[in-house]
Amino acid sequence: MWTISKKEFFSFFSSLIGLGLLSVFFLTIGLYSWSFEGNIFDLGFAELSTFFELSPWFFMFFIPALCMKLFSEEFENGTFYLLKSMPIALWKLILGKCLGAYLVVFCCLFPTLIYVYSIGQLGSPAYNFDASLLIGGYVSMLLITFIFILLSTLASSFTYRQPLAFLLGVFLNFFFWQIPDELKNLVYFDFFNFDINSLQFHFLHMSKGVLDLKDLSFFFGFGAMVFSLLYLRVQRR
Repeated sequence: MWTISKKEFFSFFSSLIGLGLLSVFFLTIGLYSWSFEGNIFDLGFAELSTFFELSPWFFMFFIPALCMKLFSEEFENGTFYLLKSMPIALWKLILGKCLGAYLVVFCCLFPTLIYVYSIGQLGSPAYNFDASLLIGGYVSMLLITFIFILLSTLASSFTYRQPLAFLLGVFLNFFFWQIPDELKNLVYFDFFNFDINSLQFHFLHMSKGVLDLKDLSFFFGFGAMVFSLLYLRVQRR
């Protein structure tokens, strides 16, 4: 499993497309967080709420671009059946590919710790900020990015064309992130609350520094459901 993870990790950084995606991500998230209207300076507080609120929207596009080749490329090149015949459980094969993409995302998030140092310097006195907000923000970010990876990998398993896998991945991420929030304003059911059953609700709740067991259970449960769908899809190929 770790061999597959390392393969996916190094294949991303060995391509110009991968380095280009990283450059675009850091440039855009940096500009929106520190330069454009509504940035961190406009808040007047030493916190990264702007960064945490914007990041899922960037990852919604970045992660499908990262994951679009995970299975699509294998199907297109005909190497998937070779992988499937290897002495490794199918769930380990799938998890290995997802973890490889997750390591890339982790490498994207790790340099943003400089933002923590920056707001620490901006605080008065220095490093006068709410640590729980930072911990909650990064934990929620790590959880939502893994959900996006699972959804984008599921999209990649539906087609051998990478551009189509990218578009489908963006659609799935947007659908499960935003649509429940829109539906709650249109319809209401006594037995189903669209608000508390949405990724966005639980992400925003945790990013406020509240690490609730209900939020963690929702993310792990949702991730397990998507992983099961992904497993069944790949198994039928």
